[in-house]
Amino acid sequence: MTSAAFASIEAVHPVALSPTLIVEDDPAMRERLRFVLAGIGVDARQIAIADSVGAARELLGKQPFGIALVDIGLPDGSGVDLIAWLQHRHPDVSAVVISAWRTDETIFAALRAGAIGYLLKEREDAELGVALRSIEQGGASIDPSIARRILSWVTAQPGSPQPEAVPPSEAGRAADPVPTSLTAALSPRERKILELVSQGLSNRDMAELLSISRLTVECHTKNIYRKLAVNSRTEAVYQARKHGLLD
Repeated sequence: MTSAAFASIEAVHPVALSPTLIVEDDPAMRERLRFVLAGIGVDARQIAIADSVGAARELLGKQPFGIALVDIGLPDGSGVDLIAWLQHRHPDVSAVVISAWRTDETIFAALRAGAIGYLLKEREDAELGVALRSIEQGGASIDPSIARRILSWVTAQPGSPQPEAVPPSEAGRAADPVPTSLTAALSPRERKILELVSQGLSNRDMAELLSISRLTVECHTKNIYRKLAVNSRTEAVYQARKHGLLD
């Protein structure tokens, strides 16, 4: 695996990737996940979409699923709450978080609730595909940056109990702490895309240049907007230059 590959923790039972339930309220991310799943052989007809906790529960009551790909921040509640509900009502459905949320409280809450994997949206399509394939084969894929934090916590507190559990409803709504540096807040790929945005490249041009899909570019762009607290390319470039993120 490359340095960007996903780490797997202790093996669990194999997981069926089909039928798949995607629980995500962002249309661009939904289409991106469809693309990733298609790339690893999941039939489009076996993929269902829910844009909220309520919609997901309704679908789960109507048909069986092998896996649910769950975002944390949903319009009507927390993905962590949904995962806990799944464990109680539909324990045969495996839940994997795919989200931009990365606070320790949220991560631990999701894993305690029953998630067998925690992946970050900022990763490339190929990386997400590798992670899902690992889960299908019995792995429990955790984004490497998260895995390192978990290992660091365990190493720093040998024999100590895990941090006090955060109620799922609070974990899903808690805001990430303000980063001390916008440079640290943006991933290397996001900084590269921001640089290309400043040069006037379109999403299609960036996708071709970086050999990634246009949907992936759109998702990275949305993450950049969120982290810089802006709503347009012009504002993003202005803030980036203001904080020294662009030469």
